Amino acid sequence: MFDVVLNNVRLTSLKDGPTTDIGIKDGRIAAVETGLKGTVNVDEGGRFANSGFIESHLHLEKAFLLDSMPRDAHTLADAIDITGEMKRGFTCEDMARRARKVLDREISFGTTAVRAHVEVDDTLQLKAMQTVLRLREEYRDRLRLQVTVFPQEGIFRQGNVKQFMRASLEMGADVVGGIPYNDPDPVEHLDFVFALAEEFHKPVDVHIDLSDNPEQLDILSLADHAIAHGMQGSVSAGHMTSLGSVPLDKAARIADRIAEAGISVVCLPMTDVYLNGRDDLQAPRRGIMPVGLLQQHGVNVVVATNNIQNAFTPFGNGDPLNAANMLAEMAHFGSAEQQHDVMGMLTVNAAKANHMGSGVIEKGQPANIVVFDTPNERDVLLEHTPVWMSFYEGKRVN
Repeated sequence: MFDVVLNNVRLTSLKDGPTTDIGIKDGRIAAVETGLKGTVNVDEGGRFANSGFIESHLHLEKAFLLDSMPRDAHTLADAIDITGEMKRGFTCEDMARRARKVLDREISFGTTAVRAHVEVDDTLQLKAMQTVLRLREEYRDRLRLQVTVFPQEGIFRQGNVKQFMRASLEMGADVVGGIPYNDPDPVEHLDFVFALAEEFHKPVDVHIDLSDNPEQLDILSLADHAIAHGMQGSVSAGHMTSLGSVPLDKAARIADRIAEAGISVVCLPMTDVYLNGRDDLQAPRRGIMPVGLLQQHGVNVVVATNNIQNAFTPFGNGDPLNAANMLAEMAHFGSAEQQHDVMGMLTVNAAKANHMGSGVIEKGQPANIVVFDTPNERDVLLEHTPVWMSFYEGKRVN
């Protein structure tokens, strides 16, 4: 007997496709077939069911800062400077309050897993890390919170970041982060990141090449490091907007190298479009990585939110579909097949990047399931159809 059965759900992207049942036992999907009965049976009325969204790149302690900012930010440098000033006043209580606001909203919109990039530096020290690790425990029954230790201000530009990164991993951080463009020597930065990842047996997730400059291509060094350390499939790269300014033939060769290195790339359109292309007075660039080209060359592409209502991104409300919808429009993904692929960037592709199962509703996977109030997958992306109900590891959370 199943613990819960979701009867009459639609799993295909077609609104007139067949319906089936999902049997849940001990927090996992135990069967996907018709005619199932459980201790609790829920008739979903032919609504579309999807694997829970995975938010692959999110900053919790920097969210919802707009009303407190001393001035507006107009460049990436402005955003970094303003946030650096504000961090001096961050408290654990304040960071936890704003982070909970993000996580609660993410859950309400169908997110069942988050990879958070948590800052350590000489200002915050370990306060943000301690806060988010406590939240990981607090939310453990509602979503999976994966914690990346992130040196926003660089590793070598400050005196204690190396020690803070190591301490964070000893405290239980899940991923080693990096931001090579914020240190004088990007290669030295990546050397340290990969050595730490190798020592602690952790994956790597870096912010990289956030600019319009076609010569800023630290992604090539990242690929070299991934291959040299045998970490193909365990490295993610966020932003990478400079590749969008590289001539097509060269960009294609770089895409091949990224695929060879097994690097997943995380497109963050809400931030990247806002920050890039500002100096283009005519025909401004779109400011995002060349998603279509990367897909054509076999790169695993993910979409995520990044920041919410702060100096880096004065937009967003905790719904990952905002980023997915924006990407679909910016990348000219208008067909049903392309929009299905974009939905997959929040599930299948994100699961692959973050080592979180298959991202598909199938037997043996965690019962992280979201049912939307529509029979049509396309409505979810285009109309932000409300969540009807959602489950994390078989427990209803919404």
